Formats: sequence, structure tokens, C-alpha cells
Amino acid sequence: MPRLIKRVWAAALMLGCLSALSGCAGNGPPSVDTPTPLPGGATPTGSPGPSLDDIQQTIFSVRCLSAGCHNANDRQGDLVLEPGESYANLVNVLAFNTAAAAAGLRRVLPGQPDQSFLIIKLTTASGLEGSRMPLGAASLADSDIAAIRAWILAGAPGSSAPTAPPTATPTDTATFTPSPTATNTLPPTLTPTGTLPATPTVTATHPPTSTPTTTPTPSMTATPSLTATPTVMATPTFSTLSTFPQIQANIFDATCLGSGCHNATDRAGGQVLEAGRSYAQLVGVVPQNPAAAAAGMLRVDPGNPDNSFLLTKLAMASVFDLRFGSRMPLAQAQLPAAQIEQIRAWILRGALPNE
Repeated sequence: MPRLIKRVWAAALMLGCLSALSGCAGNGPPSVDTPTPLPGGATPTGSPGPSLDDIQQTIFSVRCLSAGCHNANDRQGDLVLEPGESYANLVNVLAFNTAAAAAGLRRVLPGQPDQSFLIIKLTTASGLEGSRMPLGAASLADSDIAAIRAWILAGAPGSSAPTAPPTATPTDTATFTPSPTATNTLPPTLTPTGTLPATPTVTATHPPTSTPTTTPTPSMTATPSLTATPTVMATPTFSTLSTFPQIQANIFDATCLGSGCHNATDRAGGQVLEAGRSYAQLVGVVPQNPAAAAAGMLRVDPGNPDNSFLLTKLAMASVFDLRFGSRMPLAQAQLPAAQIEQIRAWILRGALPNE
């Protein structure tokens, strides 16, 4: 009996130890998931970057569409940044600037802000890249440039505005219920039928009287012949200052080739007024301005100053016109009346390249 008690006691002691060891060997409380780090050590934040819609509304539409800039009329640098057009004019589009195009730069290269000409123009542009943007105004805030950089780095996605799916409009099905047909229960009305007496025909017994016809005798009327009086046109004044070489040297070279203007790099309005190129860019050329082109104007219409858009842009009474854009030269004092008159006289004489 004592031996049996010892065996029971040993078995109980062993079960107790095993139970204790089982409790110590557990995995403990469940672990908390740790976010997987992104390449480069960054962790996902869950918040999207700036969208094209944000940049359009707060930067492009506010800072880039004023007179003489990137609106649909002036098209500075052949670039339009208006809503609905900015994306197609920026993303993967070869830069218009000669040096940048030669280097293969795109205006916006998705994922690579430092290789995007837009960032260069907003931050470090000088010399061959032209002027820093916005032209003639304060630079963009660092936060605005950072927003554009983040948008490009994210792949330069397009508009994030959701497109609502079309909603099916239920079509009412009209049920046609025929109206009851009224039945006439009244007895039919009899209409008496009668034969009217014939109307006697009266026959005239006297011959008809003829009326003589009088033929008028034509009268001869002398028609005086008209002699056209020639219109006397004013002879355009001539001075050496109103010849094209002098206009090039004294006006175009001195006033129109500054940064952001009509030089071969910036090509404002798609026009170059440098010596050797200006004549072919002006005479007989349709302007880019839509209103002027629709009116049939030319940049220079030989013999017709009033149809020459060059003269219109120089002689505008206000600095900006809703149809024709900004007065030239942009952001400068208007040309002296004497110089405008020299250009008018040159056009009136036929806009010759040399006299």
C-alpha cells in the first residue's frame, strides 16, 4: 500500500511539472503588424500628393494666364496652360526652347522633376534657357514649386476629377386606352331631293363693238455719258528712317528682342524679329491671334496699314484688348508716335525689303 501511494504521488508531481512547462512554452500575446518599408527607407503615409487639378487651380490659373503669357491668345513660348489644355501641352512634350530641345528635355518628364524643363524654368533658368518664370513677376513660393515637383515625381498623373457614370433614366411606358365610340341613336334626318329649273341662256344678237388700240410713238431721250473721276490717293511720305533696314535697326533690334520676346529662343507669339528673319516672319503672314486671323488680317499687309496686325498691336489705345491681346512692346512704354508713323509709311509704300 505505501508503495502504491508513492507511485500515485510521483505521477501527480510529474503531471504538475508538465502542465507548468506547457504554460511557459506559449507564444504570448498576438504581435502587432509593422508596415512594410518602401524602397529607400520611406514608409507609406496613406495621403496622396498634389493633383493636377490642385496645381491648375492654385498655380497655373493664378500665375500663368495673364496678358502676354500662357493663355490661348498670346501662347508665350508656344505654351498654353489654361484648364483642359495644360496637361497635353506639358507632359512628355519636347521643350520649345532651342537649347532645351537640343538637349532632349521634355517640359514635364513623368517621375523625373530635375529633368523636366518646367522645373528648370521655375527655379534656375538663365542664359540659354531664357528667363525664369513667371516672367516679370515674383518667383513662385517654395511650397508651390515643391507641389509641382511632387506631382511630377508621382508620375505626373492627369486630372483626378472623377467622371460620373451615366445614369439610366427610366422611360415611362404610356398605356393607350381607346375612348368609347359614341353611337348615334337619333333617327336619320331625311334631306329632300329636288330638281332646280334650268337658267335660260341669253344670246346677244348685235355684233360686238371693237375698241381701237392706240400704239404710242416712242420718244428719243438722250442719255448723257458719265466720265469717271479718278480718286486721288495720298502719296506716302518717304524718309530713310521709314525704310525696312532702318526700322529693323532702330525699332525691332532695340525694342523687340529682349528676354521673353521675339528672339529666336523665346519666339513670343510664334514670331522672330531678329535681323535676317523678321521680313519673312511679317510680310504676308497670317497672325497667330485667332481674332486677327478670323478678320483676314496679316502681320504686314503691303499697301494696307489698317489690315496689318503689326501696326494694330503697336498703336492700341489700351495696354490690353480682349480680342487682340497685349499692346506691344510688352510691359514697356508705347512706341513713340514718330516710330509708329515710320512703320505705317513703310507698309503704305508696299512694305519693300529695301528701297
